[in-house]
Parts: sequence; structure tokens; C-alpha cells
Amino acid sequence: MRSLFRSGPSRTETPTSRRRLVVALVGVALAATAALGAVGASAAPPAFPNNVVVFPDRDFITIEGYQNHIGEEGLVEVTRNGQVIGSAIGTVEEGDVAFEVNHPGGYCWGAGTGVNVTPDIRPGDKATISFNGIEAGDTVAANTYVTQDAFIPAGTPNTVIVKGFVGPGVNPAQMEQRIINPDLVDTEIGKRDIRALPGPLTPAPRGGYSSALTYEGDTFTATYVFQDAANALIASKSDLGERAMSWQVEDAAGNRQGLTIAEYGEAGGPGMGGCPAGPGDLGAPKPGGASLVRGVDKTSMSVKWTPAEVIAGTPAVTGYSVEAVAQTPSATGEKVVVGKRTGEGANGVILTGLAANEGYDVEVRSMSADKMSAPFTVQAATPSDLGDTTATSLIATPGDTAAVNITSRITLASEVGADIYYTLDGSPAVAGDLPSDKALLYTAPIEISQARTLHAVAFDPAGNFETFTADYQPPVDTTPVPSAITNITGSAGQAAVTLSWAAAETGITGYSVQAYVDDAKVGAAVTTTAKTVTINSLTPGTEYFFTVKAKNTAGYGPESTPYGPLVPTRVTDTVTISTAKWKSGDFRVTGTGSLVGAIVTVRPATSTGAIDRTKSLGTTQTVPAAAPATGGTYDIRLRNANAPATNPGKIYVESDSGGVAGPFVVSNG
Repeated sequence: MRSLFRSGPSRTETPTSRRRLVVALVGVALAATAALGAVGASAAPPAFPNNVVVFPDRDFITIEGYQNHIGEEGLVEVTRNGQVIGSAIGTVEEGDVAFEVNHPGGYCWGAGTGVNVTPDIRPGDKATISFNGIEAGDTVAANTYVTQDAFIPAGTPNTVIVKGFVGPGVNPAQMEQRIINPDLVDTEIGKRDIRALPGPLTPAPRGGYSSALTYEGDTFTATYVFQDAANALIASKSDLGERAMSWQVEDAAGNRQGLTIAEYGEAGGPGMGGCPAGPGDLGAPKPGGASLVRGVDKTSMSVKWTPAEVIAGTPAVTGYSVEAVAQTPSATGEKVVVGKRTGEGANGVILTGLAANEGYDVEVRSMSADKMSAPFTVQAATPSDLGDTTATSLIATPGDTAAVNITSRITLASEVGADIYYTLDGSPAVAGDLPSDKALLYTAPIEISQARTLHAVAFDPAGNFETFTADYQPPVDTTPVPSAITNITGSAGQAAVTLSWAAAETGITGYSVQAYVDDAKVGAAVTTTAKTVTINSLTPGTEYFFTVKAKNTAGYGPESTPYGPLVPTRVTDTVTISTAKWKSGDFRVTGTGSLVGAIVTVRPATSTGAIDRTKSLGTTQTVPAAAPATGGTYDIRLRNANAPATNPGKIYVESDSGGVAGPFVVSNG
């Protein structure tokens, strides 16, 4: 497989559809760096060459890179408000694209996970890739999209306009709008796509047109002015459509990480044959199981079921339909049905009015609005079985009724075809000749974590039953706490450290990591179940020491010997140039920086186009960006004699924290 969209400003796209579409890729401004104690697996776009690319309108995800995991299975999950609305497992392949989900040649949603629904991916949903339970990167779907097709304004045959919506949290400095049409290759454009970057009209590097990307309120406008009106017409009638691109993070090499591609006009749902339907097209979920007990007089029946499991993002269960269908047909082939419908919270009903000499098949269905699930069917006793009056058996292990049983697990057994019910709250498991309302269907051994009284009852198909009652108490845990961790390794990074260690012994359920400076604790301890952790937001140049302690069922063991010192390095920030304008006596450059308070300097380009660090065209300090944006902004303006005498042409902006943006073409005006 090849990448549909790769990171970096110089890479191209591979077409996947001839349908008309509009694509908006928009980055979401990252939140401030997590506080001390954030784990390395916490939310963050992956670093190049890895990437998670989200196509919400086609409910499609591309996982790029991760070549250190070739042959391994990666779990892709889409979450909304912390709940999984779609997931799939894919195997990492060699090449730029590790694997894809809901795209021809890739995996269907639900592959390997059983969450059999194609999620309706929306703005704010998060797509995460993880390996062996450790998150390896994510992308958050941005709230931005194209609102109409490209058009040529009346009276301006050389101009093409694309408009779209930009919602809160979107970073407009990290967007690029494109129009893609292979017919442009044979024109003076010489490429299949044209592009517009934030800022005023700027000539394209290869000529043929100028472009601009501007913002007003929650609207973005991409403007293209062509030298040849015929090319404007081609661009406005693109078969592949208009695209706007944005990214959450841009590294020092210009790689764009964390992409959202919202495609105007594309249909969602399954991307290939055999994939599950979307949430709006799924039927109601089938109940997880059902059981029934016939009353002694055979005219009533208790039916209980396991509530249907609803996948987040799909329609809720609104009720249940329970029907007992007579096994013996009439002379005309009809079968009598006795049934009830319940509300969404029910898990059992009593059916009455049954024929005492008739067997019934019971069908339990869930309902979601006007849809009904496939039935979970349970066959009751046949008419020939109804005459059975022999009591059934019920065996508990352990099952001493004269003393307290010391155990952490109870197993119950009865004859083939019998159903067992139980309670642990002290209430009886049987009411009259049917299971009580509080009785639970026994499906697996019962775990005991505190003193309990077990009430149990077994019913055979004919309704005969046997009861059992006994007291239970779990054994005292004599497991010692873990010994001290001794094999810690670590490394320092930008305002962060990463630590790893091996388990001290078996039975470990978690770890706690504490940072120290000058023998004093710094911040709260980090807890994790993994044997590695990354701690962020540390002070560069400071010597840190760290202790690790392990936990099991008995509690935490002692802290390890302090490991260190580890000295975090300075954070390298990211800067961008939003606008650069010159006119006689007035020179102004604006942009953004990821570190508030960094000193940024405008520098000219040399004759070869490289940054000229021997000259300065102005300097200032970044200030906090206006909410909801994060990071900082800068505005450098030189007037009168302080302004350059001529247009500098191309410029760079350099931060004292390492970030560099450019080259950027200075426009006149």
C-alpha cells in the first residue's frame, strides 16, 4: 500500500477516487505541555516518520511509518468522550504505509476486536495507535471543513475561490489549501495540484498563478489568481476536488504530523465490501444470552436475559421484546405466541397464560427505536418433558453448609439443561416457584472478595428446583510486598526524561515513580502498569533523581535506590510566519511560536537562499496567543528610517530557542 497523504510540504498525494470531493485537512492546536507526571504514552501526534492520518467523512484512517514494529499487530481505536466508538487491529507492513483501516486493501473496522461498527468519525474524536497496550501516537479530528465547491466569481475569469469553516482550536498558521486536477499537468502549471498557504497573494514557485489563504472569523478563504483564465476554469472543475490541509505539529525539518482530512461530498460508512455498517445503519444489538424457568403449574414462566451491549456512538436500546412461541402448530400451521415488551432497563419478565401441556420456544430481542435485533432463542421443555417431577441437583464447590467456607471462588453445577441462579446480598434466590427478581443467572465461577452468604437455586427444564445456602469468606492474603527495583535505566530529552526497568518478580500490578531534586520530592508520583514512563515539563539544566517502587496485591514495596542524575535539555520551539509585508517606510512580519517569551529575530536570505545570521531585520519577544489558541504570537514592525529601504524578498524568522521558519516571500503593500 502507498500513502494517500504523506507528511512534509514537498510530498504528493496518490488519488483514490474519481468522484468529486472537497477535502479539508486541519490541525488542532496542541494543548499546553502536560504537568509533571504525564506518562510517555499520553496523547500526542507521533513523530516523523510515523503518522496517524484521519479522514472523518470516509471514516478512514492511515497509519504511516512504525517500521520498528514490522510484523507486529497495532490496535487503532477511535474514541469520543473517552468511549471507544470504533476499533481494528492491523499488522504493520514494510513501507511508508504500515496499514489502513476502512480503505480498499486494508482492514475493516472491527477486525480483531469484535467492535463491529464503522464509526461515524466527527470533530473532536481521537484516533490512537497502540502496540502491546502502549499508545504510540494519535490525531484528533479537527472542527473544520470546506463549505462549498470552488467557484469563479462573476467578472473575474482568472480567479478561483474556495471557502470553508474553521472552528475553535484550529491553528490557522498550520493550514494549506490545495486544488487537485491531473488536467493541470499539461498546462503551464505543470503539476496536478495548486496550493495556497496562509498570507497574502504570493506567486507560485513554478509560476502560472498566485495564491493566498486568509481568515475572517470562522471562515477561511483560499484565493487563486491565474495568468491564464483557461487554467482557472480547469481548476474550478477538478474531478478530484479542492483540499485544505492542516497539521497539529510541524517539526524542525518541516514534517507535518497529526493530519485531519475532512472531505466535502464524500460518503461515510463501510469503505469496502464485507465491512460493518455505520452506527445509523446497524440493527439493534442482540441480547447477550437468555434463560427461562417454568413454574410448577406450567402456566407461568420466568425469562431473564443479559442486556444487549451497545457500542458507543450507536443508537441506544429502547426496550426488549420477549415472546414465548408454542412448539405445537395448529391444523392451519399457526403457533400461539405469548409475549411482553419492556423498557430499556429491564432484564427479566414473567410470562403468564401459558398452556400447561404445551412446550414453548422463547425469543428475546432488543429494540432500538424502530429496529429490532435478531432473537436470542431458548427452547423450553417439550410437552413430553413437562411430566417430569424428579427434583434436580445442585452442587456447590466448596459447599460446607455447617461452617464458613474459606475460598476466593465458588463453582456451581447441576444436571444438563438446568439453569442456576444465585444471590450474594442475603436475599433468597427463589420466590415461590420462580427465580427472584434479584437472582442472577450463573454463567461462570463466582469470585469472593469479602464475607458473603450464597443463596442458589437450580431449575430443570420441567420447572423442578433445588436450593442451596452457605457462608463464604476469602482467604487471608499472605503475599509479601514486592522487593525493591534495582535495574533502572534512563535518558534525558527536551524538558523530559524516560525511565525503564524490569519487573522485580511475578505478580506485579503496577509501579510508582517519584522525582527528586536535592533530596526533595518534586511533583506527584507517576503511577503506571508499564515498565517504562516518560515524565514531561521538567526544568532544563536541573539534575533530577528518580525512584521506582512496585506494587502487588499486598501493596507497594520499598523505593529503589535513587537513579540519576538525569539533566533535561532545553526545549526547541516551533515558529511560523503568518504575514510579511513591505512598503516604503513600513516593514511588518507576524507569526506564531510554540514557546511564550522566546526572542524571535527576522533575518534576510543570502544570495543562495540560505538564512543570513549576520543580519537582523528586527527582533521581539513572543507573547501569549489569544484563547482558544495556545502558544505565543509575535508582531515585528519597523517604520520610517528603521524599515528596509527595499523589499527584502525572502526572509527567515529565528527563535533563540532553536526554531526557524522560512524562507518566506515578503509581499509588497
